[in-house]
Amino acid sequence: MLATARSQLVGLSIVSDFTDPPRRYALTIPRQPAFCQSEFRRRWEGVRAAMELAGVDLLVTFSPHNVFYLTGMDSENLFDYQCAVLGSDMDAPVLVIFEFELARAENSVVVDDIRSYGTFDDPIAFTLEQLAGMSGRRIALDRSTLPVARYGSLVAGLEGYELTDAFGLVEGMRLVKSDPELDLMERAAALTDAGVAAAEAEIAEGVEDRVVAAAIVDAMYRAGSDTLCWGPIVAAGYRAGAAHSTFNGHRIGRGETVFLELTGEVSRYVSPLMRTVVVGEPSADMLRVEAAVTAALEAIRTSARPGASARDVAARGLAALESVLEGHIFHHYFGYPVGIGYPPSWIEALGFFIRADNDRRLERGMAFHLPMSIRRYGEYGVNLSHTLVVEECGARVLGSSPARLAVV
Repeated sequence: MLATARSQLVGLSIVSDFTDPPRRYALTIPRQPAFCQSEFRRRWEGVRAAMELAGVDLLVTFSPHNVFYLTGMDSENLFDYQCAVLGSDMDAPVLVIFEFELARAENSVVVDDIRSYGTFDDPIAFTLEQLAGMSGRRIALDRSTLPVARYGSLVAGLEGYELTDAFGLVEGMRLVKSDPELDLMERAAALTDAGVAAAEAEIAEGVEDRVVAAAIVDAMYRAGSDTLCWGPIVAAGYRAGAAHSTFNGHRIGRGETVFLELTGEVSRYVSPLMRTVVVGEPSADMLRVEAAVTAALEAIRTSARPGASARDVAARGLAALESVLEGHIFHHYFGYPVGIGYPPSWIEALGFFIRADNDRRLERGMAFHLPMSIRRYGEYGVNLSHTLVVEECGARVLGSSPARLAVV
């Protein structure tokens, strides 16, 4: 199918009627996958090994994150049906997409077997046709992102197959980042730092919160960021004390905290940060919370290492925060996985949090955002974080923006 698309697209030319004499333009689509073939082969081998352990012949995944991870397919279209299929006997995955997306595939994918359905085709019926021609009766289906009706139709069409949940087969690989992935996250961290610096330079008494957001976006895009998957968040005054608030035209007042949460993005990879700025003198309570929050970040950084349990790392963070929890709001998430960022969030749904109820062990290459956000309800917030990577002998913070209560 892709070969057909290439013959239609590559080398095609059009004649413009708006020049004299007319000029001919070659329409070519460059091949620009986020990673080299060897990186994808590493991923396919790892997923196939997980499939073998699970007794699975075929994996079918619909998550944009997983499809991107396995094939390189990258599009702003997150609403039309797509899936990647990997078989235990396949060298590489099969990609199923809407035919309107073939140009994006031409640009971003590394696989050769691309099968496209048309505007008036039923994508579930089309997928069932493809699966019927593949070997194996034990199929793992990714249920997380497919609408209930379509999932039901797919299951009904697979009567006679042995079906199981696919979660974890790809997500387990994604949880541990490779060096090429971490390189992209490092670049994203530099863009995030640029956004933080721009925000801190813009914040002052009387400035609208949306002006601060504009400064962040302008700085990160000019520095080289790709399309942002979420944010930036700019929450000033009482909104800094109300979780998941953002800018709404509020003019920043003296004594208010301004909460910033943002990330730059490179080839879909992110490195988010929380930072807080106070206009004028911080209160004694704000300073007390700042000390606890920075101590928690340091406790997590120094305890996060391969073999450490998420529960124990969370306990170290909690011990640093305990003195300020009374009278404040905290969510008890000491770290969530980050890497690939697609709307509407940069949080990776990988089933692993640094939290008191997780006994699993950290591994080299895991990357987490540490959202130490302490809020006094509807009054202020002191919210600071790092994006952190677990390394062989400890953990490393990405980026260079200092985690402190900035005063302007």
